[in-house]
Amino acid sequence: MHHKLSILFYLLLDIDGRSGDGDSKAESFANLAGIPDRYQIFMKGLWLMDTRNFELALEHLTHPSLISDFADDIISVLVRHSKDGDYTLPLAYYYTVQPSIKSSSALQSLFDAIARSSVVEAFEFSRSHAEYMHRQLFQRLMFAVLDSKQGEDTAQRAFELTSLPFNADEEQWFKEYLESGEGKRLKAAKDTLIMRRIATGHGPVTGDKGSWATVLEGVKTGTGGRAQA
Repeated sequence: MHHKLSILFYLLLDIDGRSGDGDSKAESFANLAGIPDRYQIFMKGLWLMDTRNFELALEHLTHPSLISDFADDIISVLVRHSKDGDYTLPLAYYYTVQPSIKSSSALQSLFDAIARSSVVEAFEFSRSHAEYMHRQLFQRLMFAVLDSKQGEDTAQRAFELTSLPFNADEEQWFKEYLESGEGKRLKAAKDTLIMRRIATGHGPVTGDKGSWATVLEGVKTGTGGRAQA
């Protein structure tokens, strides 16, 4: 019954929003029908999402009295409507609520948001999953870092990627993805392999020449001068 009443409450919220007369029909109905506060909070959060008032919606949807219903949809919408590479809202929702992500599409949306915000956090997130998904997310991280216009930010993120403490499996996935996998077509694939060799103290193979001179200089500095010009 509460679910049915909540639908009516949502419809009245929409009527209130359109009328703008200051007389809340939704609130009056909720009081008369005895709709629990947590149902009101959740439905108002969804209504605010639908009207694209995302910041205020988040204040409702992260309320401690709520369970993480529709988390996949909420995360997907927040990621899709993030602007200028700012994924603060979807990440705030995820880290506050800590929902269980059920669909692969929502997981990919969330991971892309993490990967574009922090290489290290995305790396640790990928490790929190079983091997099959771990590998998929790890390769998705490489794609997120390298499939963009070369510039100072991309170079810094590539440096962070190649400096991560890979385990044996991750090292193998890294090489396979860039040498023979889908990552081979990326323009920075060869440069990234060189950067990894330098970052791990092995140095570039004779004849290798990367285009990210600034980055390689940064790697050389960061590895204590092990790299040779």
